[in-house]
Amino acid sequence: MLAALETDYWAEMHCRQFGPWMGPPAAGIVEAGNAPSQYSLPGVTRVGKRVVKSLDPNNFGPRIGVAWSPLASGRLALHAGYGIFYSRPSFFYLGLDYFSPPFFFEDVSSGQPIENAFPNALPESSFPFVPSGPLLSGSILDRSNRTPYFQHFNASVQYELVRDTVLQVAYVGSRGLRLFRTASINQAHIASLNRPIVNAVTGQVITDNTFENAPLQGVDPWFLNLNQSVAQSTYHSLQTTLNRRVFHGLEFSASYTFSKSIDNGSAAGGGGLNDGSVDLGAAFDTSSTIGNQLSGRANRGVSDFDRTHYFVLSYVWDVPEPAFARASRAAHLVMSNWQISGIVTAMSGLPIDMFDPAGGSLYGQIGARPNWAMGANPRTAMSNVPQGYYFNPNAFAQAVVPAGSAIPSAHDSTALAGEDGTDLGDVGRHVLRGPGQQNVDFSIARRFPLTESKNLEFHADLFNVFNHANRDNPVSDISRSDFGRALAFSSSPRIVQFALKLIF
Repeated sequence: MLAALETDYWAEMHCRQFGPWMGPPAAGIVEAGNAPSQYSLPGVTRVGKRVVKSLDPNNFGPRIGVAWSPLASGRLALHAGYGIFYSRPSFFYLGLDYFSPPFFFEDVSSGQPIENAFPNALPESSFPFVPSGPLLSGSILDRSNRTPYFQHFNASVQYELVRDTVLQVAYVGSRGLRLFRTASINQAHIASLNRPIVNAVTGQVITDNTFENAPLQGVDPWFLNLNQSVAQSTYHSLQTTLNRRVFHGLEFSASYTFSKSIDNGSAAGGGGLNDGSVDLGAAFDTSSTIGNQLSGRANRGVSDFDRTHYFVLSYVWDVPEPAFARASRAAHLVMSNWQISGIVTAMSGLPIDMFDPAGGSLYGQIGARPNWAMGANPRTAMSNVPQGYYFNPNAFAQAVVPAGSAIPSAHDSTALAGEDGTDLGDVGRHVLRGPGQQNVDFSIARRFPLTESKNLEFHADLFNVFNHANRDNPVSDISRSDFGRALAFSSSPRIVQFALKLIF
């Protein structure tokens, strides 16, 4: 099928502008540059066939590391490193271009005879074809995309406190650039008496506001998504680790991380969903955001997966035989060859992103963040919490703008709502944090020597030994009756497992 309508081109041009009103191409459509000459359309601009405009061949990834041990004893070591690492995108989202106009025509048919199962399907000779009626939509790759990359940097100090026990204190950071982010680029623009919009096709001067103020006419103001390499991220952390190699039967590793990850578009997976559950989906290359689609800064906040504090302790202890047990064979059989091990984990909760599915209607959006209620803020949202709630749901309200009223997000008193609608909301991204998580696993084992090379081991393993309930994030969808309640759990109940092993 011939590509008679090149929506990537529209998206690219609008992406460069990101603000001024734009109409459709001069002839209404553009034509693929590789279309056969017999399909040439007079007066229609032909565009190149390349998916992206740059192969980005100059990706330079230097890396440097330094290690120094200043003391003759060798007990102190200093390390530092820096490197640039380029991402290898899967280009999964590139396949979504296939579902965008004009690459296919969708026809759903049922109850038809097998010899003519799709009576409404268009013949190949009808292309190029521009359907009338429904708004065009799709997910499109920005032709100006570049290769995402990260700058990683770290510095650490290691010191041997006592024999076989090393303490390490490190700063670890990273900076992500040209990361993938999906934006609905046909978001409606706000018009006002001070800043009117001129329709590029009809010449009409527009000063009122409805969702129809989208710059690309005939294109859905919400479901035209552009995958861009414009997102950024930063990560800073203080990481401490105490390691003990096996000495007198004991070994352990304890680590604590104090960190913050900030971005304007996290990839899917690892964060909290609007229903409070953890997003266990695969992390794709690209991410979507809610709120102002044309401003990366409006969506800047802590990452979906950010956890401020993270502590893990793991240990194994071959319990020494008591001295009194050596004098008695029975005591020796009971008190020898025991091993105790376990893992302790504690971490901060995940960020909470407030969501109003009816928000942003004045911008043509289907969902945005709500407003703070009068006098409310993150601190008050976590105080005076009603019983059974995690945060105070009364701290949030829909960003309703009555017809004829000024639109707050426009910061222009002459920008008035043409009809009742909702604004983008003034609640920022991830303003609250969910419940913390803790877990303790414990194991006790007894070894029974059979021969010099054979042993029988009995294990009793207890997972979540204290039967602690780890709650998921509360519901953050303002339209739900359980908004503000933490309903789901991500932890399993206490599990006891017995095992018998023959080692030879």
